[in-house]
Amino acid sequence: METNGTFLDHNGTTLVRKQLLFLSVEGAFATVFITVTGGAFLTGLALLFGANDFHIGLLAAIPFLAQSAQIVSAYFSDRTGQRKRMAVWNSAVARQIWWLMLPVIFFAGNWRLEAMILIVIISNIATMLATAGWLSWIADLVPEKIRGRYLGNRSAAVAIATMTATILGGIILDEFRAIDRENSGFAVIIAAGCLFALAAVILLNRLPDRPPETIKTDVSWSYFLSPLKDRNFTYLIKIFFYWNFALGISASFFAPHMLINLDMSFTLISIYSSVAALAAILLNKPWGILIDRFGSKPVAVFCAFGIAVVPMLWLVPRPGHLGILAFEAVYSGALWAGFNLAAFNIPIANSPRKGRTIYLAMFSVVTGLAFFMSSIIGGILAESWHHIHWPIMGQTIVNYHILFVISGLMRLIAAFFIMTFHEPKEKSFPIMIQFMGYSILKWLSVGRQILPGNRKR
Repeated sequence: METNGTFLDHNGTTLVRKQLLFLSVEGAFATVFITVTGGAFLTGLALLFGANDFHIGLLAAIPFLAQSAQIVSAYFSDRTGQRKRMAVWNSAVARQIWWLMLPVIFFAGNWRLEAMILIVIISNIATMLATAGWLSWIADLVPEKIRGRYLGNRSAAVAIATMTATILGGIILDEFRAIDRENSGFAVIIAAGCLFALAAVILLNRLPDRPPETIKTDVSWSYFLSPLKDRNFTYLIKIFFYWNFALGISASFFAPHMLINLDMSFTLISIYSSVAALAAILLNKPWGILIDRFGSKPVAVFCAFGIAVVPMLWLVPRPGHLGILAFEAVYSGALWAGFNLAAFNIPIANSPRKGRTIYLAMFSVVTGLAFFMSSIIGGILAESWHHIHWPIMGQTIVNYHILFVISGLMRLIAAFFIMTFHEPKEKSFPIMIQFMGYSILKWLSVGRQILPGNRKR
């Protein structure tokens, strides 16, 4: 039985909290896998296999090129109505294929990097085959009126998992590096990630979905083109295409910069990442409340302007002088928490319920293509500029610094583009800023919660 897009149990009550709890725990378990097979850990493994800057850029680009598979996923999900089956089975393949990485780690030879790239490609294609149906499914599972707050709570659980996995993974790797067994350290954390991913798939499979007959959609050329005929949605795609292009230029090079140029250990990197995750945990709920109250766009705009500054902060640290990264971790963690919540919700809120799967798939494919292209370009530029070492006022400018500056300027321009998008039911950006200022002042003066009106009703 179903009412207003939310599922009802056999007693006729609204979607039970148990299902939302499963969704949050599933997200946390899946995040353990994502953490230990991505970011600094993936970069470290690639460097162990002899990767250069182009390979680093390629590895960062693969997930976004793989997003084209979402079109296929949307087609089969809507044609058959089996979006849950698509999501569950492809999630299982995407994560369990990483067991094949274990023997690769312990063999010698130049082929290991190619094998790693192949596993990453297969894993990401399977992930994207799961994603389109998953997004549509979750949009139905979570009632719209509490979506911002719930996603904030789920993101907090994800951030806790990220922080825990990052710290433990970093400690494990450094312990094995100390005895010259770094490959064994990677094997341990990858195996642990695969086990958590298996638990996540089991939980995902326990969530309900509407009967396939109620999901099926007539599929034709007009079905595929429908998102591009929607002028407002097409404009949204263009904006996030440019935003992702701005991010991709530098996104894959923060981790190698920490490992190579700043001489940071995996443990120190994990502490940095955990501080950012902790900032996200503390602010996910307030951001979710702001989204429910004012809409996603004002939050996205506010955070985007702040995020534009982040790459510039990375011009300051150098080996032995890393203090600014403590501030940067809190600053970027807080802003990315808000932006990611808003960016997740914006395409959902601006797509029709019927046909939402292809809308979200088209959004992901086109914006992912932007990140793919800019990551490849960033990798080519980083490799061609690897000889750059310019001493300036105690700092040595390297290839990555130039990419950080380019990305920061492009992000600033993209933030202005986001301001021009019109979201239904959005509230005024200045009103949100005024409300945030009032709330912060009230919290400072009274010691109460940061957002007034956040009482259980």
